Amino acid sequence: MAATVLGNQILSQFQTLNSLKYLHQKCSELEKLLKNTSTKDLKNVLPYMLENIFGCGQGPGWGLDMISRSSNPQDFDSIRKLLAPEGPVLSLVYTLMTDSFYEFPIIALPSPTQHLIEDGGLPIFYANKLQYHNFGRPVIVLNAYEFYLFHLAYHLVNTRVQNHNCNWNNITDTLYPVLVDDYLNYFLPLNRDSLPKMPIVQAPVRSPVVHSPVAGKSFNIPASPPSPQRPSLLKSSFVSAQKQHAQTTAVINQGETTETYRSDTLIQVFAEFWLNQNPISLDRQTFSHTASENYMPSTNHVRLVRLLVKHVHSFVNTGTKEVVSSPYQSHITSTLDEFKKSLIPYIIQKKLYMFLRHGFDRWPLDCSFRLLLETWLTYIQPWRYVNSRSKLGRRDSDVNDTKTVEEKWFPFVEDNLLFYTVLYQEFTQRVFRMDLTTQFNACMLYRANKVYSLPNLSNMMFRAERDMCQAIQMGRSGGLDLGGSYISPEASLSLHTQISELEKPGFQYCRMYSENMIQMIKAILRHIEVAKQALSAQEESFNRSRKSGMAAILDISSWFQDEGSMGDLSPSEVKKVHTYLDTAATNICYIFEIEVPSFVSRPVSALSAFEQTSFLEGSFLSDSSPDCAETEEGFTLTPLGRHQLMNKMRKFDVMYQGDPDLQPIRSFENATLVRLLYHFCNFINTQYGQNIQSLCDRNDLIGRMAQVYFAPPLPKGSKMSSPISLTQRQTLQTPRLSLRLLASYRTLVYLGLLYLVLSLWRGISPVGYLFCLIGLVLLYGFLHALTHRSSMKMN
Repeated sequence: MAATVLGNQILSQFQTLNSLKYLHQKCSELEKLLKNTSTKDLKNVLPYMLENIFGCGQGPGWGLDMISRSSNPQDFDSIRKLLAPEGPVLSLVYTLMTDSFYEFPIIALPSPTQHLIEDGGLPIFYANKLQYHNFGRPVIVLNAYEFYLFHLAYHLVNTRVQNHNCNWNNITDTLYPVLVDDYLNYFLPLNRDSLPKMPIVQAPVRSPVVHSPVAGKSFNIPASPPSPQRPSLLKSSFVSAQKQHAQTTAVINQGETTETYRSDTLIQVFAEFWLNQNPISLDRQTFSHTASENYMPSTNHVRLVRLLVKHVHSFVNTGTKEVVSSPYQSHITSTLDEFKKSLIPYIIQKKLYMFLRHGFDRWPLDCSFRLLLETWLTYIQPWRYVNSRSKLGRRDSDVNDTKTVEEKWFPFVEDNLLFYTVLYQEFTQRVFRMDLTTQFNACMLYRANKVYSLPNLSNMMFRAERDMCQAIQMGRSGGLDLGGSYISPEASLSLHTQISELEKPGFQYCRMYSENMIQMIKAILRHIEVAKQALSAQEESFNRSRKSGMAAILDISSWFQDEGSMGDLSPSEVKKVHTYLDTAATNICYIFEIEVPSFVSRPVSALSAFEQTSFLEGSFLSDSSPDCAETEEGFTLTPLGRHQLMNKMRKFDVMYQGDPDLQPIRSFENATLVRLLYHFCNFINTQYGQNIQSLCDRNDLIGRMAQVYFAPPLPKGSKMSSPISLTQRQTLQTPRLSLRLLASYRTLVYLGLLYLVLSLWRGISPVGYLFCLIGLVLLYGFLHALTHRSSMKMN
C-alpha cells in the first residue's frame, strides 16, 4: 500500500511538471526528479514520461520535429542533453532493462506487421516480444530499452506529427534528426574499434531478434548446425558466418553478444518503423485495397532514411578485413565484425528495397522526388562512404564520385542486383512522364545516369547479371553466346532466390542489357531530343523578340518584357538544362554501348563539381557564380572565388525573397507609381487590416468576392531570406490590398486604349470611364465568386 501511495505521488509530481510553460524548465525539473527518486519508484512513470515527450498516445508530445536550434536554442540544448545516449532518461532506461517490461500498442506498429499478426503469423522481429493475453489478444511486451526506441522511431511516422507539415530545410538545425544522429554516432561509432560498453546489469536482458532472412512462426534455434540450407543470394562462406552469428546472438547473457545488443536493436527498430510501412509481397488480397497500402513517407521521413543509409554504409565499411596468413589457419571474426557483415543483408536490404520500390511507383511527379532518388543513389554507392567522418548533414567527399569502382565491390553489386537493375528500370519508366525541359527533372536524369556511368560499374552489373541468370545468350547486343560452362548450377538459382525475397509473386525479371531494354533506352534518347528541341525553339523565339537600336525603342511590346527572361527559365538556366540533357544522353550511351546521337552538341564538362555530385542540399550554383566550397555553415568562398568576386569576373545570381510588394522596380514598371501605390496600400492594410481579415473569412458571396480582390496571405512556413521586419512579416501572413499591378506599363497602356475606344465610340467622359471600370471590376469579382469556389486559406 505504501508503495502504491508513493507511486501515485511520483505520478502527481510528474503531472505537475508537465504544466510548466517552457520546455527547458520541464527538462530541468524532470532531471531533478529522475535524480532524486529511486529507480523502483520510477518504474511506472516511464510510460507516461515517454508518451508525454514523444506523443505516442493521446498527448501532443513536445514537438521534437519542430524545435530548432536557431529559434529555440535553450529548449534545443536542454532536451538534447536530457535525451542524450548517456543522459538522465536513457540512464534510467538502462537500469530498468533487467526486470521491467511494458506493453506497446499494436495499432502503432507498421500496417504489414499488424496484418501479419492478425493472420496468426509471427514476424521474426517480434519472436520474443509477442504475447497473448485474455481471449487470445496479442500484446507487444518490451523491455525498457526497446520501449524507448519504439517511441523514438514511431515519432517520425506518427500521423499527428506528419500533420504538422514542418519541412526541415536544414536537418542540422532541427532537434529530432539531431537526436537520431547522436544515437547513430554513439551506438554505431565510426572512429572506434568497439561499441560503448553495456551498463552493468544484474540479470540477462532479453535477446535481440535472430538475424534470419526468412520469417516464420517458429523461432526456436537449433543447438547444432542445421541441415543443408536452400540456395541464398550470398556466398556460402558469408552465409555460414551469419548463421553462426544468428545462433550466438540469441544467448544475450554472453559478454560478447551484449556488446552489440543495443546497436542491433536500434537498427532493427529504425528499419521496422521507417522502412516497413508498405510491403512488396502481399499475403492478403484484401490488404492491397486498404488505405495503409497508399502510405507515402514525408520528405522529412526520406531525409532521415537517407541519413540512416549513409551512416550504415560508413559503419559497415569500418569493418576489419579478414587476413588469412595460411590456408591451415582459421580466422576468428569478432562479434562486432560479424554484426557489421550482417547489418545490411539481414536488416536493411529487404525493407529498404520495399521502401524505394513503393516510392518509385507512387511518388508524385514533382521535384521532391529528388530526395528519394538521392536515397537510392546513396545505397548503391557504398564506396563513397569509406573513411568518412560522421557529421549530420555533411556533404560526402567528391573524391569517389568519378574514379573507377574497385573490384572489391563486386559482391555488393551481386548481392543487391535488383537495386541496380529493377529500380533503374522503374526510374526509366518514370522518365517518360517527366517534363525534361525543367531544370530539376533534367538534373535528376543526369544524376542517375552519371552514377551508372562510373568506370567499371556497368561492367560489374553485366557480369553479375550474366552469372545469375540461366539464359545462355546474354550479350549486350543479344548475339554473344557465352556457353553453358559460364553458368554454375548454384549461381543460376541465386537470382531466383533474390527475386523471391525482394519482389512480389508473379514478378518477371527483365534483363538490364536485353533487347527490350535497349529499345526503351533509345526511346529515352528520343524523349531527350524532343525536350532539347523545345528548349531550342524557346531560345530562338526569345532571340527573335530581342531587337536593337530604333527597332527596340519603337517596339512597344518590349516595354513589358523582363530582360534576360525566357518564360520560367533564364538564359543561363536554359543553357544548364541543355548541358544536363546532353551529359545524360552521353552517359546513357556509354552505359549501354550505344552510339551517341547527333543532337548531343554541348561539352559534358560544363558542369561544376558541385552540380556533378549532388543537388540535394540546396539550389544550384550558376555558371557565373564565384568558386565556392560547401562547409558545415553552407557555401563559403574559396580564395579563387574571392579573387573572382573582387575583380568582378563573376557574381552571384541574387534572388529576392521577402515582401512581394517591395521587390526591386522592374524596367516595365513606373517607379513613381510603384512607390505611391505601395504607400497607399500600406496605409489601408495598417488601418483596416482586421476588417479585411473579417471580410475574407466570410463564407458567403461577399467573402468569396473579397478573396478575389485582396492578395492571399503568405504561408507561415514560407522562406524569406531577404531582410524584413516582424511587423511586415505579420502583415504578409494576413489578406492585404496590393495594387502594384497598376504600375505596370502594360496595364497603363491597356487602360489608355480602353478609354480611347470608349471615348471615340460612346463619347464617355473621364468620370464615366471611372465608374465603368468600377463596374467591370465588380462584375469580374461577382462572376469569379460564382464560378470558382474559393480554396484560398485566409487564416
